[in-house]
Amino acid sequence: MTFDSAAAPIYEFLGLDVEIPEPGKAVGTMTVTRQHYSGVERMHGGLVFVVFDTVMGHAIHSVIDPAIDIATIEISQRFIRMVGVGPLRVEADVIHPGRKVVQVQGQAWESRGKLAATASGAFIVLGKKPVRPQNQRTGNG
Repeated sequence: MTFDSAAAPIYEFLGLDVEIPEPGKAVGTMTVTRQHYSGVERMHGGLVFVVFDTVMGHAIHSVIDPAIDIATIEISQRFIRMVGVGPLRVEADVIHPGRKVVQVQGQAWESRGKLAATASGAFIVLGKKPVRPQNQRTGNG
């Protein structure tokens, strides 16, 4: 799946690709490079969070209409080991597709195939996405 980098340039920065192998499940892959590092030799934890949030959202949209707007209520992330340069794989599974709140869980594997982090999240179902005029800019400026 290709992301619209004009709408969300973070996806281009991450180099994230997301696939839906089955309803309720999403798999995100990217290659971690030094540009994704924090001040030390590992991927910034906030970027791992962004990947979890994104892949979880796609898992949800695999079971509800993508035209329906959702928003993250809460994500809890637990690190097990650092994520260095190389492939990163994040999987997300919908564990409770509620009408108003959807529960999701995820796992991240680092380049050696070892579990690097886990996450659980809750997303609110808001209804139809607002329609933005084609010429309206996105972002804060």
